[in-house]
Amino acid sequence: MLARTATLAALVLTASLAHAGGVQYQTVPVVEVEPRYAVTRTPVDRTVCWEEKSYQRTADSRSSATPTVVGAIIGGVIGNQFGGGSGKKAATVAGAALGGSIGRDAGRSSQPARYVPVHEERCTVQRDFEEETVITGYRVSYLYNGTVHQTQMRHHPGDSLRVRVSVTPAP
Repeated sequence: MLARTATLAALVLTASLAHAGGVQYQTVPVVEVEPRYAVTRTPVDRTVCWEEKSYQRTADSRSSATPTVVGAIIGGVIGNQFGGGSGKKAATVAGAALGGSIGRDAGRSSQPARYVPVHEERCTVQRDFEEETVITGYRVSYLYNGTVHQTQMRHHPGDSLRVRVSVTPAP
């Protein structure tokens, strides 16, 4: 019996010490939960392409060799009028070459330049931002011992909340 009494006294002493300077936990009702929001911006890169019209000069397929040939003949005839012997041959060749060149240039300048439209695809990367509203936490109001208290929490607490109660003796 003495051993029982000693054990009971030790338990009572331990319980009173736990209440006097220990920590207790209680479940209390939640009266209000208010979510806290923040807007996050996420960069999103996207490729944007478009058609761009430009003009390109083309070689005229209708151009004729006639001005060059006629110029070479006329130049050869004129060159043949100068010099004598082998000099006459050189003057004829030089006149034909010069006349062909003049005839070719004259033939080109009489035809207007032709341009054709060319469509080219151009692309660039643009950065946009997607905004999203996310819950960052909760402001929780709970009732303890007849008084409403508030705290911040990362998760939703539900209908009740476990709180830590610390008891210390008064001086």
